[in-house]
Amino acid sequence: MRTAGAGTRAGLLAGVLIPAMVLGLCCRKGSGSGGRAKPVPVITTKTGVEMALIPGGWFEMGSAGGAVEEAPAHRVWVDSFLMDTCEVTQEQFRRLQIPDPSHFKGPQRPVEQVTLAEAIEFCNERSRAEGLQPCYVLRQPTSTWECDFDAGGYRLPTEAEWEYACRAGTTTDRFFGRGGEQTLKRYAWYAGNSSKQTHPVGQKQPNPWGLQDMYGNVAEWCNDWYGPDYYRTSPARNPRGPAGAKRVVLRGGAWDSKADRCRSAWRAGEGPRFHDICFAKDTTGFRCVRKAPPNPSSQSAPATSSARAGETGFLYGDVYLEHKTPGSHPESPQRLSAIVQGLEESGLLGQLVKLTPREAPPQWLTTIHAPEYVARVQTICRRGDSYLDSPDTPISASSYDVAVKAVGGVLSAVDAVVAGKVRNAFCAVRPPGHHALRDRAMGFCIFNNVAIAARYAQKQHGLGKVLIVDWDVHHGNGTQAAFYDDPTVFYFSVHRQPPFYPGTGKAAEKGQGKGEGLCLNVPLPAGSTDADYRKVFQEKLRPAALAFQPDFVLISAGFDAHADDPLGEMKLSARAFADLTRIVKAIADECCQGRLVSVLEGGYTPAGLARSVEAHVAALKE
Repeated sequence: MRTAGAGTRAGLLAGVLIPAMVLGLCCRKGSGSGGRAKPVPVITTKTGVEMALIPGGWFEMGSAGGAVEEAPAHRVWVDSFLMDTCEVTQEQFRRLQIPDPSHFKGPQRPVEQVTLAEAIEFCNERSRAEGLQPCYVLRQPTSTWECDFDAGGYRLPTEAEWEYACRAGTTTDRFFGRGGEQTLKRYAWYAGNSSKQTHPVGQKQPNPWGLQDMYGNVAEWCNDWYGPDYYRTSPARNPRGPAGAKRVVLRGGAWDSKADRCRSAWRAGEGPRFHDICFAKDTTGFRCVRKAPPNPSSQSAPATSSARAGETGFLYGDVYLEHKTPGSHPESPQRLSAIVQGLEESGLLGQLVKLTPREAPPQWLTTIHAPEYVARVQTICRRGDSYLDSPDTPISASSYDVAVKAVGGVLSAVDAVVAGKVRNAFCAVRPPGHHALRDRAMGFCIFNNVAIAARYAQKQHGLGKVLIVDWDVHHGNGTQAAFYDDPTVFYFSVHRQPPFYPGTGKAAEKGQGKGEGLCLNVPLPAGSTDADYRKVFQEKLRPAALAFQPDFVLISAGFDAHADDPLGEMKLSARAFADLTRIVKAIADECCQGRLVSVLEGGYTPAGLARSVEAHVAALKE
């Protein structure tokens, strides 16, 4: 328990929480209106709230180049703790029978117009609802309060905890790297895109540790009094702010903030407004933290069940740009350039383990393709033909060599995962592969990268059963044909319903012979949404995959179901691909120690493709 001399949060709070409830919130403005996502190890609390387990560690707090109160930048240690992945919502607030003071109404919007007293009241009530010891203690009749950091209940984060969690291991001004306002708009609701209001939590992309809305939406109360010069004297381990002041720390910026306030080091002070509750601001909310459990792995979900390093590999090489297609063709080298640029701007690229392409030996190509076909591809490409088998598969002189290295790159990723060098991997390769048949090219595809990788995992590494998840908007007819009577490979595809190209993938196509029941097609109508896809993955894929118990998981990751794609006519957001990734990743965690390799298939609008891949890779890293 902290004493006043040790930095107690002294304030005129006793007798304030109850009057605040009695007054109701009659002076608040009213209005009407009404998301979410997830990360690192995560637990779900007894009251249904997701919390990220933030690892303890050192970080550089503050900024040398920002405002004067952000200086000096200094090295700080923070112990491990749990933090809400999203800001506290109005639905959560009301669930504890606390009147909702918010101006912008909506159950999934962040609660705002919250005084510090109300935030503290919520922390204590949430603790009691879960049978935890409340952290905040009121002192009557002295009108003071204290935070017991050793208690197991909920509290507001210290300023150091907030910045450490926001940075998530990064050192740049913003956790997504050096991108400007266009990048910021993908992570934050602020003055540049908020339309002067809050928005449901979790609609923007999370930080690398899976925390949502760390910039913008509402500024968040911290547990510390605000001292503009505090950084000059603060302790190096678990700093908790000065002993007292007139203002309390706010972090993160809000819906009305300029971009400069949406930075990891930005800090401000605000009066706690213990008594003038009618003047609380609709830009102010909060999220909760609590002590990390003694054995966090037992509470994490789905507990990265592998004991291996949690790295994600990224397989890419400039060689994949050498497969040239006509200037107007949707399957162009610009697709990969957009992916790499997006990952670089987001800060993710530097966090991935680089995997190097290699040439696939011919014996692996012929596990799926006829030897005569492989030889024919080489001949046709090298003599300079403009297409292979049909005009929908354009080629250039280098296309055979690039396609062989696309296969080889995916095999390298399989090797890295099986060897434990990475936990999972994403392969940014082209040409794509899931339409390629045993003896014929089709639909931009030359060799079936994923099908060959499945056979390689089985024959090279002795992994008996492989799950292939194909979420490209087009049915993977080539992959289905390769394993239609095979009991060792489960093929799942969700796609736009026939007669959409290639015309296969009806629900009645379920495999044959020994493979009957191991082909699961879920055709969906044009216009299908994030919710439609999530339902399919939870209700159809997950139970079928867990019954199959794969030893390895492959994803045919096509992103042409994105709402912006010119070919698919589906309505998926980039965030949907993160959600689907988490479901498939959880299957891999539960069944095969997280062994998973994802391989690029479609996705033909560069901006939408880049955003979707970024969301996908970020979820793989969680």
